[in-house]
Amino acid sequence: MSPLMPGEKNKAIDIIIIAGIVAVALIIMFIMARFEMVRRAGREYNEGEKFMSFYKNPDLKKQYYDEKLKKKEITDPEYEMLMDDNSLKNAYVEYQTVVDLFTPPESKWVKMSRERLQEITPLYNAWVESLKNEVNTSSGQKKK
Repeated sequence: MSPLMPGEKNKAIDIIIIAGIVAVALIIMFIMARFEMVRRAGREYNEGEKFMSFYKNPDLKKQYYDEKLKKKEITDPEYEMLMDDNSLKNAYVEYQTVVDLFTPPESKWVKMSRERLQEITPLYNAWVESLKNEVNTSSGQKKK
């Protein structure tokens, strides 16, 4: 067998270099995607915590939205809608979003969201049940 010709040797080196660049690019892409997933999970978890604090302390919710209204970040109709919105529901949705959309990876935000969901799911289910009862009562139907 003959050794590689000079032109063939350069082609082999070029292929190895290109394969290495592609491998490094893929590794960087996966690291960046993981970082972004963890960052978004943290943001959604913190939103859930904000709504949970509003649920536990309605005065804090009023203060928060009063400030946004004062700064003209929201309009009067938006203010009314936000004040009427259920903070427990919003917290539940945020935590559930973290668990559903931002795994894998199993970040600390996902774990903390699962813990929060275990804590608030009974409250959320009771709220949903009360809504069903209101609908049944207002429509004249018997409770099921």
